[in-house]
Amino acid sequence: MQLIFHDDLVELHDTQLNTNISIDFVSGALAHRHQFGGGRGQAIAKAVGLKSGNNPSVLDVTAGLAGDAFVLATLGCPVTMIERSAILFILIENALERASLSETFTPIIQQGFKAINHDANDYIKEQLLNDSSAPDVIYIDPMYPDRKKSALVKKDMQILQRLHGEDDNSAELLDNALRYARKRVVVKRPVQAEPLSDRKPNTCIKSKKTRYDIYTIEKM
Repeated sequence: MQLIFHDDLVELHDTQLNTNISIDFVSGALAHRHQFGGGRGQAIAKAVGLKSGNNPSVLDVTAGLAGDAFVLATLGCPVTMIERSAILFILIENALERASLSETFTPIIQQGFKAINHDANDYIKEQLLNDSSAPDVIYIDPMYPDRKKSALVKKDMQILQRLHGEDDNSAELLDNALRYARKRVVVKRPVQAEPLSDRKPNTCIKSKKTRYDIYTIEKM
C-alpha cells in the first residue's frame, strides 16, 4: 500500500487489489447519503438518541472510513473520531480539510467534527485518568471475524482489515466504553450476529442488514 498525494487530495493505493481509495465528505456516496439518507429517521440516529432538541456528543472509537461518523455529524452531533491506523487518519484529515473549504460543511466541522490518531482503548483510559469530560455516546463498529471469511467482502473493507491487522480488541473496547460514556454505548452488528462479548444490550434498533445494540447508562 502507498499514499498518493495530489494537490489537494490524498489517496491510498492498494497494489494487491489494484485500487485507490480516498474519503470525500463533499461529493460522492457520503454526500448523497447526507442529502437522501433519511435524516433523523435513520436507525443509527435513533440508536444514538438523536431527537428534537437533543444532539448528543459522540465518540466514534472505530472511525475507519468515517462514514457513520459523517452521518451523525451532518445530523447535528458533535463527533470525535478515533482511528488507530495512521494511514486511515491521514485520509480522514484530508477529507476534513477539503470539507472545511465548502460553505455547506464548514458549520458541521465547526460544531465539533474532528479526528484523533490514537488507539481507542488507550485513549479512553487516558481520559478516565485525567477525569476528562465524557461524551454522551460512544459508538463502536467492530471488525467482525465473519467478515473476513466472506468472499464477497468489499474492497474498502478488505483494505481496512489489512490496515488494522488481526488484533481484535473489541471486547476490551466495550468494557472501557461502558466505563467512560455518560449516557449510552452503541455497538453496530450484522442483524443476525451475536451481541459483542455475548453481553446482552438493554435494547436494540434494527435496519435491513444492521442491528444497533444499545447499552444504556443514563436516560437521554
